[in-house]
Amino acid sequence: MDPVTLLPVRHDGWTCDELEDLPDDGLRYELVDGSLHVNPPPTNLHDYAAFRLAVLLDAALGEPWRTVPGGGIAFGPRDYRQPDLMVIRRTALDSRLASPMDVLLAVEVMSPSSLTEDRLVKPAQYAAAGIQHYWRLERQDAPELVTHELAGSVYREAGRFTDEVVVERPVGLHFRLEDLLR
Repeated sequence: MDPVTLLPVRHDGWTCDELEDLPDDGLRYELVDGSLHVNPPPTNLHDYAAFRLAVLLDAALGEPWRTVPGGGIAFGPRDYRQPDLMVIRRTALDSRLASPMDVLLAVEVMSPSSLTEDRLVKPAQYAAAGIQHYWRLERQDAPELVTHELAGSVYREAGRFTDEVVVERPVGLHFRLEDLLR
């Protein structure tokens, strides 16, 4: 059995500034209204799929955008999310945490432990913060990429791909979905 990390108790909740106090133990920490959410580290296939998609995105992006795997977004002093990858303004690379206004696209690669968060909770938070695009890579039964675009303060589905992916926004891409997973 793995050792357990004991974290200090914060009776009034956690802040984004206190994230630096957390151990570098491979776990993924997020904040929701000051409540600390701890997720297990992703699998190798999860990270590989995110990496492959990041490479494709980064090659297709122009100025002023950059692809960041595993970066963080601060939605306020007590709200922080860590999408599997995101496209942010180049000028935000020097910031410890990105602001939602610097994020063009947030991508989540689905894991069994994050289905509700990645399908419902995070997209609602990303949309409310004005992030223009949200993609979700499903891997449960058959691979599927679902793309969303902001419509007002909610996302509308823009595309659903199970084989060949062709998207024009936020960046033009054309690839086979299976190439992300092998």
